[in-house]
Amino acid sequence: MTEPTISVAMCTFNGARFLPEQLQSIALQTLQPSELVICDDGSTDGTVGILQSFALSARFPVRIFCNQETLGPAKNFEKAIGLCDGEIISLCDQDDVWRPEKLARLQETLDAQPGAAYAFSDADMTGEDGEHLGMTAWDAVGLRKRVDRFVGAEQLNVLLRHNLIAGCSMAFRASLRGIFLPIPPTWMHDYWIVLLGSALFQGTPVPERLYKYRRHANQVCGWRMKTFSQVVSSSVETGQEDCWKKIEQYREVLNRLATVQSSYPCEEGRLNLLKQKETHLLRRATARSSQGISRLFGVLAEASTGRYHRFSNSWYSIVRDL
Repeated sequence: MTEPTISVAMCTFNGARFLPEQLQSIALQTLQPSELVICDDGSTDGTVGILQSFALSARFPVRIFCNQETLGPAKNFEKAIGLCDGEIISLCDQDDVWRPEKLARLQETLDAQPGAAYAFSDADMTGEDGEHLGMTAWDAVGLRKRVDRFVGAEQLNVLLRHNLIAGCSMAFRASLRGIFLPIPPTWMHDYWIVLLGSALFQGTPVPERLYKYRRHANQVCGWRMKTFSQVVSSSVETGQEDCWKKIEQYREVLNRLATVQSSYPCEEGRLNLLKQKETHLLRRATARSSQGISRLFGVLAEASTGRYHRFSNSWYSIVRDL
């Protein structure tokens, strides 16, 4: 039995400063990718030249696509994913550093878990110059203490509070692209993929730190110069306008699940969780648009359901809504 082929989908934008180190770490993988597909989103520095030079020396095919119009991170990854030919697709940022065993461990995990849609790993958090910041991704975001719950349907419960999984940490089965693509413009690619993957199948955590996640001020997307916990807080505690946006996002999830239902039916319990999340966001948005006693009653009524604890930041969210 032959091993499945694995594509690396990379997106770049003005990444010349850190790109060579990332490319070198891909070249040193113990399991070489079957291809590296790169979509550049209109770089004006030396990024494209670095990519072209690397393509000449790489031991695997490197395909470079330069966008004529800027797509933004999510749509650029959508394009890269769609261009991949491998049976497994590993997402790649331009400024991290992979450990040599990253691709091998992700592929081994998916091989061992045929029911898993995706696999993802922990990471060391580093600064601009690669210095270790004294924490790992899972510790910083609180996933370490939840990882035992990240099994079966329960993992959807974990993800419905906030996304804990970075795209650069994961690999997923290319056979599921019909579910994931296209990515709605209101969603980031990683959250969209893991949410649908865990709604219909499951994701499998790999406890090793398989890459170094570099935080710096010029990141186009990702966790910039914030801690994971700050990002989680800012993503959950948003203004009223953003509440309505999130309602539309979850309606897009439900619509996509309905679209693929004949081939990939969603379990009733998981579908109900997503509908409860939508209801919770709607009740929060409605309460925030009210004033005085109406707001108080609206928030307290929603608090009595327990959904603040399940889908938001519990009492902190209640106080903010009041």
